[in-house]
Amino acid sequence: MDKARLAISRRVAPHDKVLVAVSGGADSMCLLFLLKEMQERFRFDLSIAHMDHMARGEESAKDARFVDALGRKLGLETFIEKVNVGEAKETFKTSFQEAGRILRYRFLESTLKKIQGTRLALGHTADDQAETFLINLLRGSGLTGLAGMPEMRGTVIRPLIDCTRIEVEAYLAGRNLDFRVDTSNTDPKYLRNRIRHELLPVLKSFNPRIASNLTETARIIRDDDQCLTDKARLLYLEMASPRTQGVMLDRLKFSQQPLACQKRVVREAIFQVQGDLRRVTALHIQEIIELFADSRIGKTVHLPRQLIAVAGSIGVEFLKNPERPSKGGLKLDKTDLSLTRLLIPGATKIDGTGLNLHAKLLESDNLKDYKKNPGQAYLDYDKTGTAIHARFFRPGDRFVPLGMTGRKKLKSFFIDEKVSREQRETIPILTTGVGDIIWVYGKRIAENFRVTQTTRKILFIEGRKDYQPTSGE
Repeated sequence: MDKARLAISRRVAPHDKVLVAVSGGADSMCLLFLLKEMQERFRFDLSIAHMDHMARGEESAKDARFVDALGRKLGLETFIEKVNVGEAKETFKTSFQEAGRILRYRFLESTLKKIQGTRLALGHTADDQAETFLINLLRGSGLTGLAGMPEMRGTVIRPLIDCTRIEVEAYLAGRNLDFRVDTSNTDPKYLRNRIRHELLPVLKSFNPRIASNLTETARIIRDDDQCLTDKARLLYLEMASPRTQGVMLDRLKFSQQPLACQKRVVREAIFQVQGDLRRVTALHIQEIIELFADSRIGKTVHLPRQLIAVAGSIGVEFLKNPERPSKGGLKLDKTDLSLTRLLIPGATKIDGTGLNLHAKLLESDNLKDYKKNPGQAYLDYDKTGTAIHARFFRPGDRFVPLGMTGRKKLKSFFIDEKVSREQRETIPILTTGVGDIIWVYGKRIAENFRVTQTTRKILFIEGRKDYQPTSGE
């Protein structure tokens, strides 16, 4: 388990508040006890979370009681929630596993927020990674699907991702630690189970280290995928012009890019307008790429959930819920929602708000009076980069609010914060050079850009009213 211990030492800092998801199975039990044995040395807080899916009757209830008793024995705060996933999946109109995944992450995120936690530890192993790789390969996937699960994303950490299930069970056996067995993990109606019990054993007969090898392959693909994603985001910013209902991509700039980049830029445009890529297929992407080469203005590709792509005179517009007047086709809004780049260091006027944003750099070891003030933000400058822009709310905006583990629609965030529709249009949104939201002014910074123990340089931004901007500080 040295690989897991090393991962924990890299990902958990002193005084972190770690919430570990414990199902009672071998993987989560191994992770819990590894964290427990390292807790005193690394001086972090540890809590347990368990969601009872209510799917296996008394067996599920016994799992919950097992985890609850374990939490009391270890002296750890334990959060247990019962959720009827079978009923919820009808609301989500999805499979039982997908509904369970959505509800589980909601529960874990809300619990992490409740305890003001900084890390959510999940017990995924190399075997889980290999299974996920094979599932996506069989279903047909691009690099993003084959990249699998990262060791860390936002506040989520997976310290066991390089450890096999055999290593996990050896750790538990060596310490006489009991664990629960989920009988549904043998049900052949689930694809993952068939891969685990039928396909992987065959592959292991060719290569006993297949799980580790597929995990390493996923890591290589993930690095390549991230490189291409970053490049595509930069290209997107170069060719994208915001619209009230969406965004337009410049046809000439788009046509100059290789096909691989074109596909990613289209996906980025859809994501920016829609907020996700659910139900968007490879066929949709191909139809939009062909739209750029079509000379017929007004030709339209209809995408899922009332999103359309329309060929214009200088590019293709991606529009959400477009207006449809009775004559003349679509009413396309040509309003340009411009970006304002912040002076760093310096003060920048945000038009229409009476607000000026002051920015300066601080050394992490000189940070004093770190107070919670809604008009101030302390950010990791190595993560934000030098190009910081201010703009206003756009449909489809998403970010990872401080204290959460997953991306949240900004619209939903505003609703939770009881921000009216009128107010949403006046709140500055600060983004990185590639468009990632780092601060919703006066409300919340993004988890990905918070100051941590490893931060070397801090970007401090403060909003002031009626201040005359200068060229520098």
